This record gives sequence, C-alpha cells and structure tokens, in this order.
Amino acid sequence: MNSAPQQPHQQATLPSQTSELRMVLRIALPMVVTMSTHMVMDVSDYIMVSWVSSNAQAALVPAQLTIFAYVALGMGTLSLVNTVVAQSFGQKNYTDCSAFTWQGLYLTGIFAALGCLLWLVLPGLFRSLGHDPGVQALELAYTQVGVLTIGPALAPVALCGFFTGIQRPLTTMWSAIEAVVVNAAVSYCLIFGMWGFPEMGIVGAAYGTLTGGCYRTVRLVITMCLPSHHQRFNSRHTWGFDWPKVKIILRVGIPSGLQWFSDIVVWWVFVNILVGKLFGTVHLIASNTAWQYMRVVFMPCIGMGIAVTSLVGEAIGRGDRKEAIRLTRITVLLTGGYAGFFSLVYLCLGGWLMSLLSDIPEVIRIGTGVLVCAAAFQLLDGVGIAYEGALRGAGDTFWPSILFVISHWLILIGGGSTMAYWKPQWGSLGPWIAAATLLVFIGLAMWWRWQSGKWMSIDLFKGQRQGIA
Repeated sequence: MNSAPQQPHQQATLPSQTSELRMVLRIALPMVVTMSTHMVMDVSDYIMVSWVSSNAQAALVPAQLTIFAYVALGMGTLSLVNTVVAQSFGQKNYTDCSAFTWQGLYLTGIFAALGCLLWLVLPGLFRSLGHDPGVQALELAYTQVGVLTIGPALAPVALCGFFTGIQRPLTTMWSAIEAVVVNAAVSYCLIFGMWGFPEMGIVGAAYGTLTGGCYRTVRLVITMCLPSHHQRFNSRHTWGFDWPKVKIILRVGIPSGLQWFSDIVVWWVFVNILVGKLFGTVHLIASNTAWQYMRVVFMPCIGMGIAVTSLVGEAIGRGDRKEAIRLTRITVLLTGGYAGFFSLVYLCLGGWLMSLLSDIPEVIRIGTGVLVCAAAFQLLDGVGIAYEGALRGAGDTFWPSILFVISHWLILIGGGSTMAYWKPQWGSLGPWIAAATLLVFIGLAMWWRWQSGKWMSIDLFKGQRQGIA
C-alpha cells in the first residue's frame, strides 16, 4: 500500500539522477583521458629508458620527482584557476573566466624564472643521495634539461583550468593526446638516435617532455583566443595584469601549492632515501616499476578530482550547494569503484604485472609486495582524491593543506623511517606499509572534511566585491 505513492517521487528523481550522472561523465571522462595521457607519457618514457640500461631505469623516477617537487608548487597554486573560472562561469561573469586564466599564465612565468635557480643545487643534491655513481650521473643529466620543462608544464595547468572551468574538457583532452604523441616521437628519436637524430639516452626523454609541453601550451593559447571563445569570453582583450585577481588565485592557491610541494618532497625523500639509499638499486628499481602501475589508477583519479572541482565550482557559482553535494557523491562512487577494481588486480596479478616490465627475479619479488601495499590503500586513496577535488572547487584549501603536510611528514617519513629501522628485514616494504597507512588516513580525513560542511561558508570573491563596492 505504501509503494504506490512513492512511484511518482521515484519517477521524478530518477531522471535528475541520470542527468547528473551524465553531467559528471561528460566532464570527468575527458579529464580521465587527459590525466591518463600523462601516465602514458611517463610509462612510455620509462619503458624506452629501461631498454637503455638498468642505471637509466633506476634514475628516471628520482629525476622526475626532483623536477616535479618544484613544479608541484606551481601546479597546486595554478589549480585554483579551475576553481575561480568555474565559479565565475556559474555566475555568468564570462570575461573574468579568461582574465583569471591570463593571470595564471603570468604566475607561470614567475614560477619558471625562479625555477632556473635549481641548476645551482642539483649537482650537490644528487651527490648527497649516495646512489650508485652511474645512477647519479643520469639523474643529474635528466634534471638539468628538466628545469627547462617547468614553464611548459605549468602553463597548461592554467589553460586547462579555463577549458575545464567553462566545461569544455574535450579541448583539454585532445591537446593532451596530441602532446603525448609529440613527446613519444621526440623521445624515441632522441633516446635511441633514430632518423639522423643524436643518441641521448635518458636525456632524450627530458627533451621529449619539453617539446610536448611547449606544443600543448601554444595549442591551448591559440584555441582560447579563437573567435568562438573570444566572442563569449573576450579572451583577446583580458590579457592585462590584474593584481586583485592574482591575489585571489594566490590567497586560495598558495596553501594548495605548498601542500603539493610538500607532498612531492615527501615522496622524493621516500623514493630516494627510504627506498633507494637505505635498501639499494634493486629496491629502487622495484619501487619505480610498481609506481608505473600505480599511475594507472591515481592519474585517472586525479582527472576525476579535477572534473569535480569544476562541477562543484560551477554549482556553487550558481548558488546550488545541494547539487554540488550530489555531483560529489556520484564522482566518489565512480572513483572508488575504479580504484577498488585495480586493488583486486594488484592483489591477484601483481607478480605477473611486475614480470612484464622486469626480468630480474628479486625486482619482481619486491615489486609484487609493493603492489600488495598499493592494493590496501588504492580504494580510499581514490575516494580521498575525489573529496579533495570537491573541496578545492568550493575554495576549501587551507585545512586540507595543513592536514596533508603534517600527516605526510609524520606518517610517511616518520613512520617509514621507523619501519625501515625497526624491521630492516622487510626491506623497502616497511616504508611502503607506512605509505599505505598514510593514504588510508587521508581518504578518511577528506571524507570527514566534506561531510562537516565547512566548505559551504567560503566566498572566494567576497573581498573583490567589497573592493568594487
């Protein structure tokens, strides 16, 4: 008797749920493809470099993390371009969408210029790690070219923030796919000296990354200025420096940037010292190889996080916080399902996966254990990434940033060091157990923060409106 009155309600809500699912998928799938292209680019470089030598295989990830530690500071800050563009788009302030993007490009130039100072510290930095001399030499050679990739790595973050914020993620996706093709072609030619190009080994991979980033930056700037976008967003006329808009990006973006920087520094210490220095090259190769498979999960999850940032930001710009909650719930379910599936894959097929990228029995054995640790944290890591993206869409960056910094240093570095010295017979698996503990904790903490509703009281443009008034 009670079921009949409920049917109209169900019929009314199901189409809304379906349309919201479609909305999430329309934004999220291109972003998943976009972030997956980064994974494809890194993994393809790793595979090609592994054909050169085992030293190159050991050197690539530490070298990439060294550059990315600084790049992450800019990426975290510029990721807020997506938030402010999405909220401006929701408020129908279309000119501000392009204006905020131009300010992101100016900040990119500042980050790139300051990044050149890394050239002064790189030699001493790699000497201090104590890796094998052959590995050290290749790490230094890669990063000296990698410094030049800072600008081309950061500019697309601001530009993609524009296209994702205005809910045109296909532009972002296609530019990423094209950049991967460019990177792969250049890397192949320069790593192996094909078609008349010089044979550069691991350095060729760095030049491939540089070329792909430059291509993508130019491609996105031209697209933003095309008549179809200029007509609505006035993108050719909003390039002037706007300090109030820069302040909004920095005010909310710097906590996120410092968090990203701290996260990568922590993982840099983890890979280079807690794994590489304490346990040697074999453990370093095993962790680097397992890392390539982890990227298959966390890079698409990051894409989902970027998508929900845009969706939540646009919904909040329209003043519809209830829709922001519903869209976040859908994204969390999708992300958790994807990550959970790969947890089972790592658990059941870890040894086989490792054997595809290495024929060294000890590397396969150690890497299989690392993938078991990944299986333990993968689900909650994916959920945490989705909730963090939703919080960023609301402009809630300060509390998550503080939590990330403290927990990463205490649990990953403190706990990882404790495990390394308390259970040295476990080798690098001890620190990886600490990593699994950290990522489970972060996932639960991001869930709690979103459920607390603190993000609902944040107004990114309050100061700007008061200034205008």
